[in-house]
Amino acid sequence: MIFRRALLRELTTNAIYVFVVLVAILVTQFLIKLIGAASAGSLPTDGLIPLVGFRLISQLPPLIVIAMFVSILLTLSRGWRDSEMAIWMSSGQSLLSWVRPVLTFALPMLVIAMVLSTVLSPWAERRSIEYRRILEARDELSVLAPGLFQELRKTKQVYFVEGVNLIDGTIKNVFVFADDPNGQWLVRALQGFLYQDKTGDRYVILEKGNRVKHTSAQAGPNEYEFASFDRYGIRMTGNEVKDDPLEERAKDTIALLQEGTPSGLGQVFYRLSVPIAGIALALLAIPLAYVNPRLGRSINLIIAILLLMISLNVMNIIQAQIDQQRIGLIAALLVFHLSLAAIVAGVFYYRYRGAVFIWRSRTQATTTDHGSAA
Repeated sequence: MIFRRALLRELTTNAIYVFVVLVAILVTQFLIKLIGAASAGSLPTDGLIPLVGFRLISQLPPLIVIAMFVSILLTLSRGWRDSEMAIWMSSGQSLLSWVRPVLTFALPMLVIAMVLSTVLSPWAERRSIEYRRILEARDELSVLAPGLFQELRKTKQVYFVEGVNLIDGTIKNVFVFADDPNGQWLVRALQGFLYQDKTGDRYVILEKGNRVKHTSAQAGPNEYEFASFDRYGIRMTGNEVKDDPLEERAKDTIALLQEGTPSGLGQVFYRLSVPIAGIALALLAIPLAYVNPRLGRSINLIIAILLLMISLNVMNIIQAQIDQQRIGLIAALLVFHLSLAAIVAGVFYYRYRGAVFIWRSRTQATTTDHGSAA
């Protein structure tokens, strides 16, 4: 009981630390990518946080599996390094005794990963795509901020608004610059407001201002037209929300199985394989955690990380084979997970024999020392 409690407590602590670090790295990566898109004008700044949240939910299953694998590896390798494993084995705990507490720790996490992978991740991907479509279809004037120059990439216009009256929706001291095929023009008005007619077309109505337009080159390079107006309307055509078919990664798992398309079945293989492979990885971490004092701790850690990367890459390769109709879903699941189980069994058997040999050698050495002393 003490053995299990101590192990589970340390495994949980290490898993939390590793998971937080992985999430921080992933969120930073997503933010850098989205901030770049926002700075280029292809994404409003108020859409960053929701998109990061949706993206993070979709990537949680592999993060949970990786955090579980690394936490088991770090915990058991520390036990070997500090000779705790030798103490437990001298107390009658063999290498197989670590299987039950490790699975007790890993299985709840893998169940959560399975639910996330098959249910919540497709939902998050779907919500992310829908949210992006809404942002693309939203009237660009709605993202204008007072005191900032805002470029509307679709109409090639630059707006500056000094202030916005939140009560009646009017805007104060408006500046507009446009570069269209008919020539460049500039408008400045004291105030304005948004207007929508019966057909659904939207306009920016400017009041009490001036308009300067550069005429065509035929009239002269320095020819301009000046005009004053009491009211001037600029038509802003809104975009409709796209209703394109969803990508495979955004569809429900049951819907993908019902459709039976090769790309959909490949997506189902990936969703099922991530948490199922976590069982083999949890068991694989037990023999890989062995630390040889002569070789150091880093050797087994490097080997474990390489095996993890190879497993993920092989998973992607098999998914591509399913997309190309070279292998079926059931056959792919059996081949991948049985091969992984065979590797785990081979490594576990090799390390188990080595651990028994080490324990017997130490026991015989201790017995010999006691006999010599007597």
